[in-house]
Amino acid sequence: MPFWSSSSRAGKVIANVVAYAGFEPVAIGWDEFRDNWLTGLARDGLLVGINWSGKKATGYDLEPHEVKTNVEAIMILSDR
Repeated sequence: MPFWSSSSRAGKVIANVVAYAGFEPVAIGWDEFRDNWLTGLARDGLLVGINWSGKKATGYDLEPHEVKTNVEAIMILSDR
């Protein structure tokens, strides 16, 4: 399932990829994303698509636990 780090990134895909035409980006806070989305995606055996881009909306797909670990590591570093 794809997620983007900003509404502008999501907007570019919506504007340029036919499969996403008519979609509207919705902001999700980290706590909700971590506790609800990542947990649910892991339970359902789905990967997390990170910042897909280009005419075919392609990019990296990670396990939910990898996304959690990576984001939290960045958050710790940014607090320093």
